Amino acid sequence: MPDILSSYAPIGVSEPRLKLANCLWEVTSPQTILAASSSGARERLQRLLERYRTLLASLGLLESLEAVVSSQSLFARFMLVHSPFEFLLAQLDEDPQREREDHDYLEERVKLMCLAPFLASGVHFTMALRKRFLLKPVPINHTNLILDLREFPRDEFFVTPSKGAVRFPGETSHHEFTWDESLCLLRFSMRHAPFLLRNPADYVVYTSNNISEPVKFLSEDSPTYEIQYRGDLFEEIVEIVETAQAFIQAYQPPLLKELRFFVRAFGMDTSLEGKGKKLYSSTPGQPGLIQMAPCLLGTPEGMKIDKRGDPLLAMLVAAQIIHEGLHQKHYYLNRCEDTESVNDGQRGFIRPEFSEFQMTCPWGQNQTRCLHRFFNLAVSVGFEILFLEHLLRAQRLAPEGQDFFKSRLKRKRGYLLPFLVQAELLRHCFSPEGEIVLGELFRLFGYQTT
Repeated sequence: MPDILSSYAPIGVSEPRLKLANCLWEVTSPQTILAASSSGARERLQRLLERYRTLLASLGLLESLEAVVSSQSLFARFMLVHSPFEFLLAQLDEDPQREREDHDYLEERVKLMCLAPFLASGVHFTMALRKRFLLKPVPINHTNLILDLREFPRDEFFVTPSKGAVRFPGETSHHEFTWDESLCLLRFSMRHAPFLLRNPADYVVYTSNNISEPVKFLSEDSPTYEIQYRGDLFEEIVEIVETAQAFIQAYQPPLLKELRFFVRAFGMDTSLEGKGKKLYSSTPGQPGLIQMAPCLLGTPEGMKIDKRGDPLLAMLVAAQIIHEGLHQKHYYLNRCEDTESVNDGQRGFIRPEFSEFQMTCPWGQNQTRCLHRFFNLAVSVGFEILFLEHLLRAQRLAPEGQDFFKSRLKRKRGYLLPFLVQAELLRHCFSPEGEIVLGELFRLFGYQTT
């Protein structure tokens, strides 16, 4: 399948910032987003190659990654930038003496993360994988692929492509693959492949009762959860997500298409007695993953939703998919534009419920990063508000449901107002294009400038 055509790129745009501003606000196609951010993604990956050149050479990945960076494949660069690739490289680079218990595991994770971008870009590579460090099928983030290594008896094997196809150990024939551009899926034409496809996204059921923060041993790319397959409960969670997507489809089909592109997996917390650690979140260290505890989504308004079939629950999940999905989109754009290593400890515009942080913005050298913080938070909350207002108008809610939605909207608007106040006070730091986006936010949400 050919790569993205140049006709998708914005025409007559001279300023990269204008492209970014348009991407941040407009509901655009994934192709336009990739075209607008292609230059930034290429530059960021080039900086990563320079920073970790020695490490990547030791893994046998350097030459192939250099070919990916210089290739015409926007998808390949998307998958590397919008993944834990940089996070895992940093973890390995901090352990030159191989003191981490999971050092070898991390090396294999990095290799697996490169597999789909290599295939997408058509670069020549031969990748050696060691099965003994991959004790279970390991998700390859942002490709909707799970590599199942149980079919291969040997500890070490090689994956080698040939003319748009790939061959696995013990096989004499090559298997062709194609792209689904709308969802950025890699599909193999063979019927029985060592890949398990899930469409449109992976669903993960976990419990946070036994959550642990990985310090020395990193069993996955984020805090370690007790992953569960709970039969009927798993199917219920899938049904909730599918119903939530139907609400978004009815509201704005292009928005759902965009969110599916940036959200690769849903993780649902099954701690049902109010003991969940998080109501919802999107984690920069594991981009594309939205984590939720559905039973707790009404907690801030004091509402408990016991019935899983209640459409109100699916509406709340839909609102969070929009909120966290746009976080993922803006985080990807941030990583393309930011010249420094990603540092999530630096705060810009602050959510008002986090009282331990002062509501200030450290400008100066971090000006670009702080602008991204603002767009990430304000636009995500803003779109969530617009969606909740749509549901309140379009759905026949019982009086209790109407009161709940009005209370939730009041709280969300209370989040957005401080962002807009901070932005107005620091408006002189915005580029002209950024001011256009800011003015649109002011107009949409009725903010009167002083």
